[in-house]
Amino acid sequence: MNKRAKKAAFLAAFCYLALLGLGFGMLKTAQQTRKMLYGGKPVMAQLSHYENAANQTDYTVMLGGGEWKLRFSLPESGLAEQTAAQLPPCSLKLLLRLINYADRAACYTAEWISGR
Repeated sequence: MNKRAKKAAFLAAFCYLALLGLGFGMLKTAQQTRKMLYGGKPVMAQLSHYENAANQTDYTVMLGGGEWKLRFSLPESGLAEQTAAQLPPCSLKLLLRLINYADRAACYTAEWISGR
């Protein structure tokens, strides 16, 4: 191996190890932050909903094990589906589709797991 090839190999190995160390350091820092903020409990997002008297569906998105709560309401799921179909590809369209299909996906997953 000539001198130039050795230098390139050592540089590539050094870059790989530096990025690997950075990645593990970020994971360790995230775990320590989670332990400090939430006492080691898992950080999760939960979507719950119920219908109110005005025939609207109220949604609550809880983040961080219930530390942050976002509440919003949609008239009926059909309207949200139609609105999502008319939007161009964007994050709002994906969010509306996620809200519409979350219940169906949860039921399907529960049936699939219990059927095993």
